[in-house]
This record gives sequence, structure tokens and C-alpha cells, in this order.
Amino acid sequence: MKSYRIYISILSFISCSAGLFANTSISIDAPKILLETSVTQLAIEDTQVLLEKACDCTVSINQTDAEIHLQLPLPSLAPFGPIQHVYNQDSIAELYYPSTDFNWESKFVGHQIILLLNTDSYEGVSAGLYALLQEKLGFKFYHPRETIIPKWEEWPLENTWNWEVRERFHKRGFHLHTMHPIELTEALLDEEFPDNQQQIKEYIDWLARNGQNYFEFNLLNSTKIKTWIPYISEIVDYAHERGIIMGIDISLNMIQQKAYKLYKKFPNSLRTREKQIIRNLNELAQADFDVYNIEMSSTEYTSGNSGKRQKQMQLILDWADTEEVKIIGRAHVVKKGEKILNYPGEPQPVFDGKRGILIHTVMFYEISEEKAPVYGNTNLQHMNQLLEKEQQQRETWYFPESAYWVTFDNSIPMFLLPYLSARWTDIKEMEEKQIEGHLTFSSGWEWGYWLFDWSIARWSWDYGNDTHTFDPLNHLVEDDNIKQSLIELHRLQDIYFKDKELMRYLVAQSVLDEVPKKFSKEFHPRPRWRYPYLFNKANNEILDTFKNESILPLQEFILEYEKELERFKHFSKGKDNPILKEWEDGLEITLMRAQHRKYVLEAIYQKRYDQIHKIKSKQYLEYIDKAQSVRLAALEIVRNREQEYRYDQSLMSSKRKGHTAYHFGYLYPVHDLHFWEREERQVIKNKWGFPFMNIWNIWRIMGIKK
Repeated sequence: MKSYRIYISILSFISCSAGLFANTSISIDAPKILLETSVTQLAIEDTQVLLEKACDCTVSINQTDAEIHLQLPLPSLAPFGPIQHVYNQDSIAELYYPSTDFNWESKFVGHQIILLLNTDSYEGVSAGLYALLQEKLGFKFYHPRETIIPKWEEWPLENTWNWEVRERFHKRGFHLHTMHPIELTEALLDEEFPDNQQQIKEYIDWLARNGQNYFEFNLLNSTKIKTWIPYISEIVDYAHERGIIMGIDISLNMIQQKAYKLYKKFPNSLRTREKQIIRNLNELAQADFDVYNIEMSSTEYTSGNSGKRQKQMQLILDWADTEEVKIIGRAHVVKKGEKILNYPGEPQPVFDGKRGILIHTVMFYEISEEKAPVYGNTNLQHMNQLLEKEQQQRETWYFPESAYWVTFDNSIPMFLLPYLSARWTDIKEMEEKQIEGHLTFSSGWEWGYWLFDWSIARWSWDYGNDTHTFDPLNHLVEDDNIKQSLIELHRLQDIYFKDKELMRYLVAQSVLDEVPKKFSKEFHPRPRWRYPYLFNKANNEILDTFKNESILPLQEFILEYEKELERFKHFSKGKDNPILKEWEDGLEITLMRAQHRKYVLEAIYQKRYDQIHKIKSKQYLEYIDKAQSVRLAALEIVRNREQEYRYDQSLMSSKRKGHTAYHFGYLYPVHDLHFWEREERQVIKNKWGFPFMNIWNIWRIMGIKK
């Protein structure tokens, strides 16, 4: 397993103060109570260690004769504690958390540089310290296991300046989707997993360092609750010490993907179910979670007995009032007009006002854009309408994704840069709507996907500068040529993958794409025609339309993208920067994915074309040979990248049993480029049903088999 890595960045700064840091000292001046209150104590101690690494000088606490002083205030607001509901100007109950807005003022007094922090809360002190480090002093907390530490020769800031910072969202954080076998799934769900607490605390530290105050993950029914509770209680306590609200994602009786159920036995009476619900909630309450995100349906699409559900929710909300915890639920991205169980319907019961709601969107699509062909929809604008409606009657958070693991992005893999513009555009819209919270659905960080989580975390704050889609690149890349090349590569992906909808062809086929049509729910973008139809039955007109919609645009994309990628590689060559190398691998394999798909689609086209025109030829297999050559070359990139995975490679990319419904790591399909090879073999064998080379245990995922 790789150890925590720190990259030292040698940066040059223009400074108004002279002298090497070896002869300089820094003092963090703090009232005694800040040193005795965990959220500020831990932030101050962490800041002290980080500054010492950057300056190679003495960093002390309350040292009067130091050259540089970071002066911290005495907050007026009590630290975050037991859950409370407060009511806003519209009489809507909201989860209380103290304001964390802050400002820094720097001035030169005598021979000392004084940086004065002003904020009302202990959590604001923590946020202010970390923001100073990351936004002003050159530290980059971009990954839970990797940090860029600058190396100063002089104090990197001017002597006199003022900086106002405000939170864009009052609650801001991440949902780790541990229904998937991602980096921290086993560490979170298994009290016996090696090095588990250290890994989780690293992530909690990452949240605190990036000014986040909410953390949530899925609990699964494969967890041994009685022995797990004492373990996770320590994690929850540590998160609270860092000022972070802890949520747990559970279900009433969801059958999918091993979700934790509040009641399990059926058939049984309503009274028996209610006893099970309360007993299980009380057991979980021992860990001191603050928020319970409860899935109320058995699947994303099914409904149930509305009257029974309302009684069960009333029971849960009564329990929540007694325990002083918050209940929230999510609205799934189902087809507009379908009955949705997960958010309140009409009429609204009076008691339900305290229950919060998460408005979920998926993949790299914006909530307001015109094209988002997912879950049977043309776009996601109906979710935006729902958000505006629910905001009038309950605490409402936005719940988008930074990855959609199953057959869409990092499982293929592709490094999809439009996640940047989608998430930034949505954040601006949510800020304008004054949405209370922003929770990001996170499902894996390798192949560059940490960039999206880190960007979202930073964007949840307004730092008073000209923030934009590519602002993160300014913080990680000094070379303007590299930044411009990345911007152009993003533009090409945005045009071809989204506007020209090539994602319909670049994604791998999911099980539901290949089952009989009456069972075939459309989750991610899919082609207009099924591949077996194109391969065996399409007429000339359809075949030509297919070519114009897929093969020709792919060829255009490849030519333009390949040229720009060469520019990126030229400018980044010799820089010995692991971040640039990771991006290069992700961008390169995205190009190769497009090349591979073009060859496979050309094989499908050629085979059917020859059949229609009664041409006896094996030319279509020549395209498969070309696809195979691309795949084998791409495998070399995969092998090299696997050596750089931040967590245990075997955990990430091999077959193994774990707590999820998937008996492999989330990058197992990447290890041998499974989906790529499967597509080749489908053409060779003319086999298109989901059982062919299937890696998914459908019955386990559906909850029919353990």
C-alpha cells in the first residue's frame, strides 16, 4: 500500500520582506480557548506543522517576538454540537451550523507582519487558516493522500492587504458512494480492515483542509453492526472534532446493492416493522450520527403503499426529534412524469417540513442544459423545477455527481473534463437560487477524478477572485501553454461528447442496454439502435445514418483531439510532474477509447454493408484487428498508471470479495480493459446479450442473491 505522499513545490515569489526563512519565525497567536477546543486546536496544530515544512523555520504558538504573526479571534458563536433546527425567514426548518464566513487583514506594524483573522465561529477559524494556506500561501490539498507543500525562501505575500471570503453553501461536503467498491469502502464498512482508521482520518482531514463540513457514506447490510458501531463511533467523534457533520445513508427496505435496511423480515405486521425500525435506529444512534439519509423505496423506480410509508416516516421523524438528529431523503433522476417515491408527494403532511431533500443529478450533465439523455430523459430540467418547488417547503440541497462509475467514465476509463464545467455551472446556479447545501456524490478518485472533487470543494467558497471553470488549473499548473491546451481539450470533449452526443457510443453497454426491450431502462446515453440490429438487420438508410452520427464525428474528434493532445504532451514533456503525467495518461486513454470505438463501429457497419450488398468479405475483421491493436497499446498505459494508484492496487483492480454487491475493485474493469475486449468479441462472435462476458452478478446487485 502506498504511503501518504507530499510533493514539495519550489516556488518563487516577489516579497516585500527580506531575508531567508532560516532566520525568520512565525507565531500563531490564539486565545487559550482556541487551543482547548478541538476544531480549532487540530487546525492550529496542523497549520503549525504545514508552515514549518514550507518555511524550514520556527513556527510557534503565542510567541511575541516573532517576525510574522497569524492572530486568531475569540469567536462569539459556540462550536457545532447537537443537531438543532433553526427557522429561516420563510419559516423553513434548517439544520443549524454556525456561519464560517471570514476575512484576513495583513498589515506591517513596527518590524512585524500581522495577519489578523476575523470570523464569528470556531469553524470559521479552521476554514480561515486552511484557506490562507491553500489560496494564498501555495499549499494544495488536492487529494486525501497527496499534498503540495511550497518551499519558501521569503515570505510569499505583500505586507498590506485585505481578503473577504464567504461560504457559497452553508452545508457543503461529500457522499462517498460505498455501494460501489471504491477507495474507502472497505475501510468505512469493515472494522477489521488494515489501516482503516488512518485512511478515513486522512479523508476527514482533507475535508477540513478544503473547508467542507459534511461527510456521508452508504451503510450496507453486509456490515457486522454490533462490532462495527464501536469502530465507526471513533471515526464520527474525530469528524466532530474537526467540525464536520456526519451522515449515514440507509434505507427503509431497499433490496438493491446490499443497502442497509431498517426492517428486513417480511411478511410481517406493521407494528412488527415499526419495532424493527426503531430498534435498528437506536442501534445506529450509538455511533452519534447527525444526519440519516433514508431511502424510502425498495428500488429507484418502484412505489409502494403511500399510507404505510407516511406512517413509517412519521415514526422516524418522531424518533429524530427525540434523538436530536436530522432526516433527509433524495429525489432520484427518473423519467419525468414517472411516479417517484423518494420525495414528498401531494398533499404534503404537516410533519414532513423538517425532513430535508437532496435533488440528485447524474454524470457530467448540468441541471439546466438542453441535452442530458439520461434515465429516459431529454434533459434534467424537471429536477431543477423540483428543486425550486421543494425549496419553498423544506431544507433543500443539490446532489450532483463527480463520477458515474458503472460503464460511463472511470470504469472504462475515460477522463471526462466536462465534469469541470458542469459542476461549476451548477454551483453558480445553486448559489443564485440560495440553495442551503451542496453534497457531491463521489465514486472514485483515480484517473484524474480527484480533480473534480477538489475543484467542487474549492468552488463551495467565494474567495473574492475571478473564479471560473478552469480556475483549478491555475492552482496546479504554472505553464500557460499547458493550461491553454487543457482548456482546448476540454472544449473538444464538450463539443463532441455532449453537443454531438458521442457519449452514446463511447460508454460501455450496461446490462439494461442489452436485456429485452420491455425491461430495458435507459440510464446512461445509448445509441438510437441496438448493436445487434445494426450488425444483422439494419437497412442502407439506417446504416448510413448510423455512420453519420457515430463514425464520422468520431473521426473528426480523433483528428482534432490528437493534434491538441500532442501539444499538451510537448509542453509538459520533461516537467517531472506526477499530476501532469496522470492527466496525460487520462487524456491519452480517452483518445484511444475513441479510436477503439471507431474501429469497432466501423466493423459493425462494414459487416452489415457487405451483407446488404452481397459482398463476400472479411474486411470487417480487419477493423477488429485494428481495435485490438489500440486496446493492447492502451493496456500499457493502464499498467503504468496502476503503479501510481494511491491505494492498494489489488484492492482497486482485482477480483475479490468485499462488502458490496460487486466482488471486485472499482477499477477491475480497467485492469484488462474488459469492456473494450468485450466489444471486439461481440462482433467476432455475433453475441450481444448481457450474459456474454458478463462481470455483473445481477441477482446479487438486485438483492435476490446474497
